[in-house]
Amino acid sequence: MVISDISKYGAITQENAFYKRLKKNNIGSIILLPINTSNKKEAVLLEIGAPKEYQLNTVNKYKLKDILPVFEASADRNSEEFLNILEATIQEHYTSIHPAVKWRFYEAAENYQQALNFKNEDAKIEEIIFPNVFPLYGQIDVKGSSEERNKSIKEDLTKQLQLAIAVLNEASVLENLPIYKELSFRVKAYLTEIKLGLKAGDEVSILDFLKKDIYPVFNHFKKQNNSLKDLVQQYMETIDPDLHVIYHKRKLYEESVTKLNDKLAKYLDTKQEEAQKMFPHYFERYKTDGVEYNMYIGQSLTKAKTFDFLYLYNLRLWQLQNMCELENIAHQMRKELPYPLEVASLILVHSNSLSIKFRMEEKQFDVDGAYNIRYEIIKKRIDKAHLKNSEERLTVPNKISIVYSQDKDAEEYIKYIKYLQSKKLLGEVEYLELEDLQGVSGLKALRVAVVYQKNFSKKNTLTVDQILSEFKKH
Repeated sequence: MVISDISKYGAITQENAFYKRLKKNNIGSIILLPINTSNKKEAVLLEIGAPKEYQLNTVNKYKLKDILPVFEASADRNSEEFLNILEATIQEHYTSIHPAVKWRFYEAAENYQQALNFKNEDAKIEEIIFPNVFPLYGQIDVKGSSEERNKSIKEDLTKQLQLAIAVLNEASVLENLPIYKELSFRVKAYLTEIKLGLKAGDEVSILDFLKKDIYPVFNHFKKQNNSLKDLVQQYMETIDPDLHVIYHKRKLYEESVTKLNDKLAKYLDTKQEEAQKMFPHYFERYKTDGVEYNMYIGQSLTKAKTFDFLYLYNLRLWQLQNMCELENIAHQMRKELPYPLEVASLILVHSNSLSIKFRMEEKQFDVDGAYNIRYEIIKKRIDKAHLKNSEERLTVPNKISIVYSQDKDAEEYIKYIKYLQSKKLLGEVEYLELEDLQGVSGLKALRVAVVYQKNFSKKNTLTVDQILSEFKKH
């Protein structure tokens, strides 16, 4: 398409949006030329503009045909580069392939493609397994998250039911109908139930009752009386228009959990990148009501370096020091959050190596082998564990719990704790025995108090290199 005179085009189109864009860019004439690409799903348009009228015309357009192949090649190259950028973005943000182990996936993919090139009918993608790796697990969890969430729901529902009762009471005064009192009685019954304790399904049944039995009556009120109409309007303005519930306390709670999680996760990711420089290792992180993460280190995970147990010990020390820093961040944020939250931290020590396997169906790594499943069972149950012969939970605010099964692990971690005590990061240590979990017995724990810094900042923390050099002195 050729527009030789932009002013004339503007007059014909009543100065449409396209004309205005061209005029704004001081374009007097323009050629618009579609470009063919190998990717038929994409549309590419070549735009050539000139400042004066008739500088570009039909004659110019025909001359461009000779150099169209150059533009087509350029469009194909740009398209391919853009798709590569998208692929890289997807791999970084949406898949479980950590950069430290990506080399093994490329190796497997290359082997598979070579087999296909040789017309191997039995070619299949190989399994990705890393044997003899040492796991490290940690979590910093919002303490009593279920109770706090239920408490916020209870407060919101209580307020909503009280407002409904107020509307029904006013209606009874203005129009003495027994049905209003009966509805008020049923709302009060729900209110009494909630005060005794929120049970599973209570919220759904209350909202269903309000929707079916109360709101049709409220719609009737709006037609009958202006004062009732105003009351109903106030009620409706209080509740969330999409959820149909009062969503105040819950919103504060969920916003607080989200802000805390985001801050902890961002800090952990940044520090973890530093730790990779020490020795390449696999790392994965999850957000729940708090943050939890898995790390695996071992020779099979890398070709770049030779593994030594020194790197495992370094990573364990780094993990403990990093947990102190995460505790400080959570402690600092508690004053800023709309809903104050307390956290409890946990580290699980596992002495023996295990194998991890990439599960094709779930697109993530998991431990491999029946014996190694025990480690996963401990991970899922340990944060709910109690001390032996006690009702006290292992994980408590202001302390880091370190769970282990062999005394040599405790001896190792006591060295790290003493070092961090010398840095005024940790305080008193408790030696604890844990109750038997289902399928697991004989677990012990060290529980150490966190010493919070007055003006904690990432700038004041020790780097990985400083930790190692300082620790060697001790």
